[in-house]
Formats: sequence, structure tokens, C-alpha cells
Amino acid sequence: MDFSKVMQERRSVKKYDQNVKMTKEKIEKIIEIASLSPSAWNLQQWHFLIVTDEDKKQLLQRCAWNQPKVSEASASIVVLGDLLAYERAGEVAEEWAQKSYVPSDGKKGLIDSIYNFYEDIQTQRDEAIRGASLAAMSLMLTAKDMGYATCPMIGFDPEAIRKEFSIPDRYVPALMITLGKGEETRERASRRSPKEIITYETF
Repeated sequence: MDFSKVMQERRSVKKYDQNVKMTKEKIEKIIEIASLSPSAWNLQQWHFLIVTDEDKKQLLQRCAWNQPKVSEASASIVVLGDLLAYERAGEVAEEWAQKSYVPSDGKKGLIDSIYNFYEDIQTQRDEAIRGASLAAMSLMLTAKDMGYATCPMIGFDPEAIRKEFSIPDRYVPALMITLGKGEETRERASRRSPKEIITYETF
């Protein structure tokens, strides 16, 4: 599908065909493409908790204010941000040296730069949320391109999800996405015009 058409036709779908079960291969293909999203130093701060088991979806629904779409969709995905993604700095430096992005003797400097940048806890959280959100948008657009519907969600209890699904402390739940077959037939809500949301140079 043409990209502009994907953008224009993507909607937040709240009702899904419960008879449609997506294969693991289809879901993983969407994730694979979404993982091409950008991230600082290519640290790829995202991780995806994919819930397709019916009992587990019911459990997740209870953590999400009992919203029906969580269990009705083929899959419900908790998009997680990795607070400790910077610990992969060594892997990044090694690959960058192999690809001549940095000289071999520049690896230590790169690693030090990454660790210094992520020294602040707030920065770790900001980057985790930022990276996860970039990947989440890519996931939704990829799904639309492949003929599937999605809906981003912030209506959930992150600590309940952490507890019920044994999420390690290094991950922060950024948002949820429902995924499956469905459509939104209501007229799209209006969007603010460019002149309302653009400021050139400075305020």
C-alpha cells in the first residue's frame, strides 16, 4: 500500500473479528519490520510482550480496565521500554567498528559516551519510552500495510501488568496495542491544521 494511504486509512479500531486468529509468523513479521525503527545509538530500547492465549488475554483485560478489545483482538501487545538498553553499548561499538562507522580505537570512547549519556535515571526512562513509542507507531503502520487493524492504549495499570506477567524491572510498560482484523466505520475525528501546530524558528 502507498505510504500516504496507510497513514490516511489507519484508524484506532476498537472492535475485532474474534474468529480471526493471526499466526505467530504473521505477528513476528510485523514486529520484525517495526524493529527497523530508529533509536539513539541503535540501542533498540523496545521489547514486546505478545499475548494471544485466551486466558492470558482475559487476565490482561482485567489489568486494562476490562476493555473488551483486549481479549477480542487476535493479539494484545504490551510495548515495553528497556531501561538498561545502554548496557548493549559494547555490542553497538563492536558492530560500528566492523562497519567502519568508528575506528577500532574509537570503541571505548563510544561506549563511554553511551554510558555517560544514560547515567541519569530520568534519561534512561525517557529514552525507554521514546524508543518503545517509535517502535509502536511503526508496528501500527506495518500492521495496516499488511491488512490488520490496531489500537494504541494507555488505559491500563502498569504495575498490575508487571505483577501478573512477571515483567522484569528493567522494562517499563509504555503502551499497549491491540492487533487483529477489524475496521472503524465512523468518520475520522478532525485534526488540527498545520498553522495551528507549527512554529518556525522560535516562539
